[in-house]
Amino acid sequence: MTETFIETPEDPTTDLLQIVAAILLGIAATLTAFSAYRSALTDGNALQGYTVASQKLADSNFFYGQGNQVEAGDRALFVAYATASQEGNTDLADYLVTLMRPELSDAVDWWNATDEAVTPFDDLEGNPYVVGDYADGENLANESKDAYKEAVSADNQGDKLELATVFLALTLFFGGIATLFTRRPVRAGLLALGTVTLIAGSVRLLTAL
Repeated sequence: MTETFIETPEDPTTDLLQIVAAILLGIAATLTAFSAYRSALTDGNALQGYTVASQKLADSNFFYGQGNQVEAGDRALFVAYATASQEGNTDLADYLVTLMRPELSDAVDWWNATDEAVTPFDDLEGNPYVVGDYADGENLANESKDAYKEAVSADNQGDKLELATVFLALTLFFGGIATLFTRRPVRAGLLALGTVTLIAGSVRLLTAL
């Protein structure tokens, strides 16, 4: 009578290294997905920040340009006023005052009452002359700088997250090919490399959050 039996494999189908590989791959896959997700978010924030900074800078330049036009008009009107006053044409001088902006009119009164002032546009204490567009332009320029700094910060964070994703992807690579080898030293070495890249990627990920 011939006995029928199934030989027992030399190595168990599931050994410690396979368990380690499965755990390593599971952790790496989860962290890779999370890192890639956060990287996409920060890259989006960076792009939005750069866009906002560019828009605010364009608006700032618009207000500065508009302010230059207003000031140029004020200066031309003042020259006409000063010329009429020096020529004794008071009717024309009074009429020109009615054409002035309140800020220029107040500055002309200040100029007439201030001996050290050469023009109503002198940068002296107490001069009431202002061009509101300049203030708006400066505020927008500052907002543009703040938005740009935030965008750069988000961009740098995205770079760190992308580097973390690379390390974690290497973990997936080492862990994946480790399961293809039957020799334990080779599998152990690949899993060791995977563990190192997993730790490196995790550290990068934590520092980027």
